Amino acid sequence: MRRKSKISVPNGFLAAIVMLIFVLGIATMLVSGHKLSEITQNKNVAEPLNTSSGNTLEGINSRAISPNAFEEESNLPNGYRFVSVLNEEIYKGSLVLVNYQHESRIDGENLVNIYENISSSVGVKEDNMMINSVVLDNMNVFFDAFKEAKGKTSILISSSYRSKNDQQKIYDDSVKETGKKSTAYYVAVPGFSEHQTGYCFDTAAINKDNEMVELDGEGDFSWLSENCNDYGFILRYPNDKTNITGIGYESWHFRYVGKAHSLFMTKHNLCLEEYITGIQKYTFDNGGLLIDEGSKGKWFVYYVPKLVAFNNTEIPVPADSEKFPYNVSGDNIGGFIVTVDVSKDSSAIPNNATSEWSFDNSDLIIKDFVDYDPYNDTERDSDRSGKKSNNDDWENDSFWNDEDDGESSDKDRNGSELEYVDYYDDYDENYKTDDGNDYSDNGDDGEYYEE
Repeated sequence: MRRKSKISVPNGFLAAIVMLIFVLGIATMLVSGHKLSEITQNKNVAEPLNTSSGNTLEGINSRAISPNAFEEESNLPNGYRFVSVLNEEIYKGSLVLVNYQHESRIDGENLVNIYENISSSVGVKEDNMMINSVVLDNMNVFFDAFKEAKGKTSILISSSYRSKNDQQKIYDDSVKETGKKSTAYYVAVPGFSEHQTGYCFDTAAINKDNEMVELDGEGDFSWLSENCNDYGFILRYPNDKTNITGIGYESWHFRYVGKAHSLFMTKHNLCLEEYITGIQKYTFDNGGLLIDEGSKGKWFVYYVPKLVAFNNTEIPVPADSEKFPYNVSGDNIGGFIVTVDVSKDSSAIPNNATSEWSFDNSDLIIKDFVDYDPYNDTERDSDRSGKKSNNDDWENDSFWNDEDDGESSDKDRNGSELEYVDYYDDYDENYKTDDGNDYSDNGDDGEYYEE
């Protein structure tokens, strides 16, 4: 019987094969481990903000994830998740604060034509005026309610969104007509007007002579300032907050902030500067702020500071946006304000949420011209400053009368000057007396003559 021969394999060769198998095995483990790590991290990455739901900021087109997005979502309360928002979005939203300290970084947002979409309850001064679409929707409901309450449709939207260039023209014209100090009291510096955001509008009324006059907020029109908070609006520049807003009392200027915030600000007598500064301490980690207005609604509101070290900030929001509709707005300063509607279900409210408002406004900068009297401005009319020294009752429409006896001094045009008039008509740009006569500065010499 024939013997089978053995195949001889050198020991060195066997060792090389074993080493190759070992190296391949290690490499496979490393690759597998890396992929597993990627999967684990991806499960904890903040979800991009879905703008199609209408719940959040719009126009977010990039979501580069910052390192803290890998924080375990198990650290969030049940029912919450992260959404990642670009830090530049702090300049957008219905709660952006634009004033003499904070410049508007946007030039209109989601603008629509007012004339083409306005309710028949209100008129429009010009057919090319634009405003934010959300503001327009609430504006229509607001003025429809006014018409139902007072039976009037004599209100006009006299101004809404204004570009920086538009504001520049208004500012320059005002400086020429009234001087820098008067302008500073009523007209925002270009770039620092909230009209540029598209979230506010001015109102006027049509009088019995079919003339447009500023809305004085009195009589039937007082309904607007008294009820605007039910429709998401605030009177932006109230009479008792001029030293904070830096703008004189404007009974005609309304700003949209959203119903939760308008109700709360009105209830606690807060202007926008006070509210935005105060809300910053009500962070999500600290429990946030509960706004409970009974039948009008209930909201959970909290502040999320932006992550300055990264391009994005991860914001906790309800996972079920249909059950808990939410809105995210920048504040134009340093973070985001999240508003969650919990009117139908309170399960999204953390146990440590508070309804107590505590705010010290001592840190707010006080504007230095808050007591400015536009009719006693020596800078405006230096050549007539002496004739306006006795002007204690200018608010009652008497000024330029040294004797203050309520009588006007009407003289002829030859070198004479008007010592007393009743009021200044902004639209006719004339001074008027109680007899209805007009007085105008025909020679641009600071002296007013009877027409």
